[in-house]
Amino acid sequence: MDTNKLQSVVFLFAGQGNPTIGMGADLWDINDTTKKIWDCASDISGIDIRRLCLKGPMNKLVQTTNQQMAVTAINATLYTRCRKKFSNVNIIGSCGHSVGEYAALYASGAITLEDLFKIIQFRSKLMDDLSKVNKGSMQAVKGGDYQSVSDLIASSGLKLDISCDNTPCQQVIGGTVSALRDFTPMLINSGYDTVKLGVSGAWHTHLMADGVQQMRDFLTNIQIKQPQYDVLMNVTGAPEINPDVIKENLSLHLTHTVKWTDSIMHFLSNPTPVLFVEISNKAYLGYMLNDFAGFSSDMALHCRKI
Repeated sequence: MDTNKLQSVVFLFAGQGNPTIGMGADLWDINDTTKKIWDCASDISGIDIRRLCLKGPMNKLVQTTNQQMAVTAINATLYTRCRKKFSNVNIIGSCGHSVGEYAALYASGAITLEDLFKIIQFRSKLMDDLSKVNKGSMQAVKGGDYQSVSDLIASSGLKLDISCDNTPCQQVIGGTVSALRDFTPMLINSGYDTVKLGVSGAWHTHLMADGVQQMRDFLTNIQIKQPQYDVLMNVTGAPEINPDVIKENLSLHLTHTVKWTDSIMHFLSNPTPVLFVEISNKAYLGYMLNDFAGFSSDMALHCRKI
């Protein structure tokens, strides 16, 4: 691919999910730069992230605290490798799905590598701790847009939240196990397909509310700079350059919907065609783009194919 002929590029950073033994093994010791990324992740977490990814065990790799560190290390490494090939390209923005938002901010120059992993270490432990106190689960809903699923939740009277508005026809909902169990028949009767997600908590829901102020307090001591290009925030689905507002969005991130649909539609409305470059160990964000009007397969590329 001749990257010099591209007009506008958007980077999409993956969140946690579907970890595999051996992930990242081809990335961590390519050169001094990639080695530094993985060393930093291990030093701050106190865990040998390389060994964990390479040998597991899986029941440890899937833990929120470990998985978020590993995914972030992979995202940072892949971006570092990929960015060199886009040196003459107009990068118009980026966004990261859930925890991927932090790698997007790092890539934009808003936070340092060390602070990136410090934040992930704090955030992942906070989420893990909260999930043990306020136990919940998540479920993917296929075939429904945000408004339709929101209306169905409202009519049910159950305390549930839309955790992720992924596409115009894919939502993720979260709440207590009992609330999701009671709601599932309503989804099926409305013609939606549902899939229970293998997660340990109800992320981006009211069950994480006790962590919002703790996240605010932690970020007070973290320096965030103005991003070098637009980073669309999950909470708003819009770009933000004010460091204080970015910190507030990151705090609200724990309880608010990931507005992925709004973010993608923002980029699709760009006057000139964009190329979405997915930064992830294994492609999945690119597949979700097929749900959007105005998208064609030649508008997406996985970073490993560059």
